[in-house]
Amino acid sequence: MKIQTEQFGEVELEEDRVITFDKGIPGFEEVKDYVLIPADAEEESPFFFLQSVEHVDVSFFLVDPFTFFKDYDIKLEEQIVERLQLEEPTDAIVLTTVTVKGDISSATTNLKAPLVINNKKQQGMQIVLNNKDYAIKQALFQTDNTAARQV
Repeated sequence: MKIQTEQFGEVELEEDRVITFDKGIPGFEEVKDYVLIPADAEEESPFFFLQSVEHVDVSFFLVDPFTFFKDYDIKLEEQIVERLQLEEPTDAIVLTTVTVKGDISSATTNLKAPLVINNKKQQGMQIVLNNKDYAIKQALFQTDNTAARQV
């Protein structure tokens, strides 16, 4: 299957890479099908693009939060585990959205509302963590990697 992307132009991907967000993503509820594209060809970067299959202009810049925040810890409620059909913890990919305004060094990430993807069933959803320590706009690049928790 071929899709159009803003970042990479036309990309050919296997159909089984399509991730379905049954309820969409907040603000984009009507857009259900996405593909996860590594930000670099070598797939060594912790950054990804979540690209809509149908809408070239709908794309999210994501990061593996555990790369930057070693103490980041999420606990999924049982209803979320069931809804995503997660059988093993390793079935889940957790990514957070990144906002870049100006220089990449001032980028922030949303630790409060990560995207959780079942990488075996290709189901995804954005959840809101009930943890007041995680910020919606957490500085991504900082000298202290444990600073994900606001005190």
